[in-house]
Amino acid sequence: MASSGTPYSPQIKTIELLERGRQQTTELPVYRDGGLATIAAVSYTLYKPDETKLVDGGTGTFSGNVPQYVHSAGNLTNDLNLGEGYLQEWTITIGSSSYIFRRMAAVVRRRLYPVVSDVDLFATYKQLSALMPSSITSYQDYIDEAWYTILQRIRTEGAGIEYLVLSPEALRASHLNLSLYYIFRDFHSSLGQSSGRYLDLATEHHAQYQNEWKLINWVYDDSHTGFADDPNKRIAKQPVIFLNKPGSYYRRY
Repeated sequence: MASSGTPYSPQIKTIELLERGRQQTTELPVYRDGGLATIAAVSYTLYKPDETKLVDGGTGTFSGNVPQYVHSAGNLTNDLNLGEGYLQEWTITIGSSSYIFRRMAAVVRRRLYPVVSDVDLFATYKQLSALMPSSITSYQDYIDEAWYTILQRIRTEGAGIEYLVLSPEALRASHLNLSLYYIFRDFHSSLGQSSGRYLDLATEHHAQYQNEWKLINWVYDDSHTGFADDPNKRIAKQPVIFLNKPGSYYRRY
């Protein structure tokens, strides 16, 4: 029986990025016992870094039991401070109980998108299309999981802030190899073997992923202007130095 102490699990894979001056939908799927929780109501609040409310108890939707809130372009105005320190607070009613889930957010000029798709996987291994299990129609779940892992690694290693990277192709090799690692590891696991071809391929691509990660260099927008600090210069990923406490960093441009 669910109670207000039931440990429901919101799906939070990375910090939520909100593009300034654009209408966009933010969502927070909540899981329990292998499936989406049955939602009865959704309320959404967004706090600014100074702890004032940008959205105060906005009414959200929950089509398909996925809590959502639509930010209008007028809601995320162009005069908002860019950067970290924003906080989403979701009040979600499940059954007869209300739960509050929090997620860190940042207001950004533009998101960073991946450049790897099934097309890249098939170009690397033409047999992957034929090897695809009948239960799926794409390797997108593996690609997405690899992408979120890379975004999180950028932050946890202090290599930079992902939405300030202007050259997504710099992450292509690492993303491709990590995706292939997840795929071949899953193939190996499904066979229940202690060794074999798929394990060898998984091990190979994980090693390639680690090697490519060390070689990453990118075009970076450290000044939050939306353009490269030096368009003719690529820099190696490097630690970010916060001038005040992490999570409170933001700039106004």
